[in-house]
Amino acid sequence: MTGYIDAMLGTLATLEAAGPADEGKAAPVPVLFAGGPWSDRHSAGPDLMASFIPLDPVARLAWRTRLADWQQQYTSGIALLDELAGGDFTQVTPVGQDEILARPEACGFLSLLFGHTIEGMYSNPEYGGNRGRAGWQDIGFPGDSQPLGYTSAEVERCDGRDQAGDASVVADVLKYLESL
Repeated sequence: MTGYIDAMLGTLATLEAAGPADEGKAAPVPVLFAGGPWSDRHSAGPDLMASFIPLDPVARLAWRTRLADWQQQYTSGIALLDELAGGDFTQVTPVGQDEILARPEACGFLSLLFGHTIEGMYSNPEYGGNRGRAGWQDIGFPGDSQPLGYTSAEVERCDGRDQAGDASVVADVLKYLESL
């Protein structure tokens, strides 16, 4: 799952690539939200997951903050494992690694790592994990496909009011962005 985790954490560089000097230019599209709502892998139809969706400024800021925090947690967590190992964690025997991972100090990092590993194992392959759809095969999931019995227009139709359209929420977010 290192491919998934590396790709996810590396997305921060894409988000930071468009700074104030780049205003007016199209920001690079981060690998965070694949198209969708399905890939239609099982037919000759369009692969709606083949391209990633650009983020609006609020989502870019939120993801930049989240990813920077995760990068820091990974840096600190790996340093902690090395410290608990008395050197390089990867050089410790498997039994020794298990003992280190069972220590209370490693619990927080282990929780983050486990969560991201599970995400990568069962996510759409476009995100860098689930190679060869191994996770899906493991649980007998045939993969994403267009919902049967619905047209593309019916699947993509909005189910209700989008809260982001609330003018007061948007105004508050814009005020926050201006203060940065």
